[in-house]
Amino acid sequence: MKIWIIFSICALMLASCTSAEYQKMQAERDQLLKNYADLREEHNELKIKTDVTDTLLGKWKFLNLGIEESNVSEEIAEAKAALYALDLKNLTLEFFEEKGMYNYRGKKGNTDVLGQFTVITVRYGDEPFPFIRFIRRSGPEISQLLFAASSDGKPLSLSGARGLDTAREISISVTEDRLYLTMHGKMQLSPNGWVQSGGVRCYFERVQE
Repeated sequence: MKIWIIFSICALMLASCTSAEYQKMQAERDQLLKNYADLREEHNELKIKTDVTDTLLGKWKFLNLGIEESNVSEEIAEAKAALYALDLKNLTLEFFEEKGMYNYRGKKGNTDVLGQFTVITVRYGDEPFPFIRFIRRSGPEISQLLFAASSDGKPLSLSGARGLDTAREISISVTEDRLYLTMHGKMQLSPNGWVQSGGVRCYFERVQE
């Protein structure tokens, strides 16, 4: 009888340990699945485009123009950017939705621009990056207005810099109070992932109305 009782106790203890180990493994598996789901949600391209578009809506005032890291002479690049930034000091951009379409409107002195925009994502490796496309209706192209880009895509007439010779696309980063539009043409893989290689960036602050 004692042997049977001891055997029963051992069996219960083993079952308890097995159950606890199983529950631990189940919890770890559930956490891994949650982490994977969160990661997929974070990198969901539709969510990225929607979040960027929703945050972008409103009116923005130009702050500054800066040169991203490149192999062009910093003195020349910064001088050109500083000089052109003076021309943009009164620039405002407004993004709004009308009849289901997303539109932009810009004003700089006597220059007015108007058109539609759409936020897209471009995937480098597993990482989707948000870009913005401007479809001009009237006025100059946004690339010419913001970056003084020539018809061949050279912002501020800069050449010889990675990402500046062939600059075509405009990437976008936006928070509740800051907007960054960057014209660049290339991406490169770094130890920390994909990054822009050179470019010219416009900074804006939100106008509170």
